Amino acid sequence: MKLAGHQPNYIPWPGYFVKMAQCDIFFILDTAQFQTGSSLDNRNLIKTSQGTQILTVPVKRKGMGLQRFNEVTVIPGFKRNHLMALKVNYAKAPHFKEVFPMMEQVLQDTGYLIDTNIAFIKLVHDLLGLKTKLVFLSDLPQFSDLRKNELIVAICRHFSADSYLSGIGGKAYNKPDIFEKQGFKLEYLDYEPIAYPQLWGNFIPNLSIVDMLFNCGTAGTRKLLLKEV
Repeated sequence: MKLAGHQPNYIPWPGYFVKMAQCDIFFILDTAQFQTGSSLDNRNLIKTSQGTQILTVPVKRKGMGLQRFNEVTVIPGFKRNHLMALKVNYAKAPHFKEVFPMMEQVLQDTGYLIDTNIAFIKLVHDLLGLKTKLVFLSDLPQFSDLRKNELIVAICRHFSADSYLSGIGGKAYNKPDIFEKQGFKLEYLDYEPIAYPQLWGNFIPNLSIVDMLFNCGTAGTRKLLLKEV
């Protein structure tokens, strides 16, 4: 039993879903603290004729910015702007007609950032045909006061996991001795961006997975990402 987890980022990059595909349970930190400053919680990159463009969901800050992810509200109007950016930059992509209607459905302007982020993550999870079980931190209130390594270990113990799959960024804060002491194997995602045909010149890695979907389609994206599993 292998676990992995992550914040519910906005339209995440392909590596997010490779990580998801490589584990049995993927827990989404929907009640973790929303990050202040520049983060992928409410923004991500697409490709344009001029290079990359950041799509940012404008959010309302609460007090000093300390709030849980599922409490974050958005400033209305982003859906129209983001759909227009996708239409302008991907209208000539091979799979635009397949993908754009799905984007119209999942970019929900309901008032809460979590709704759009989760809707998109679930969409890609289903498009890839993943069997990975999605678990939400909000469904595990007994762990709400734990942070980082202590939280991960507690969830691993709760689901009787054998190992935890971390992103490379976890090397900055993971404490291997805590995992070893509890009998859990700590692994790191070994993922290199996969080159695929893109519009607008040379390949640019680490964009939102929407770029891969528009250019490769659902079947092509599935083939590219699941060969890594």
